[in-house]
Amino acid sequence: MRRRSSNFILLSIFLILIIGILMSCMSCGKKEKFGEAISERKSTEIGDIFTHPKDYEGKTVKVEGKIVEECPSGCWFNLKDETGVIYIDIMPSGFAIPQKVGRQATVEGKVITKEGKLMIIGKGVEIK
Repeated sequence: MRRRSSNFILLSIFLILIIGILMSCMSCGKKEKFGEAISERKSTEIGDIFTHPKDYEGKTVKVEGKIVEECPSGCWFNLKDETGVIYIDIMPSGFAIPQKVGRQATVEGKVITKEGKLMIIGKGVEIK
């Protein structure tokens, strides 16, 4: 009787562990989405925006990179790709993101110049 009870306990623990592992794996590939949906348009390299600012000023772009710095309240962040770093302001769009420094992100928004500094007003953000 005792052996049967301990086998049942071990089997229950094993099943709980397997279910936990499966549930965590299912959420691994999901993207967190904030703001508007990101379009299928081609991504722009951040360096191109700084090299040819007149071509991008006032236009909507999609950029991808790593979040390297972020406001504590999640209203702005700096996004870095292999060609440069750009400031992303999402507060004007009415949303914020949780702390995601070090994570890959895709941002879509409008390129503007504010106080002589190029930036993007982010309309949508996807965190990988």
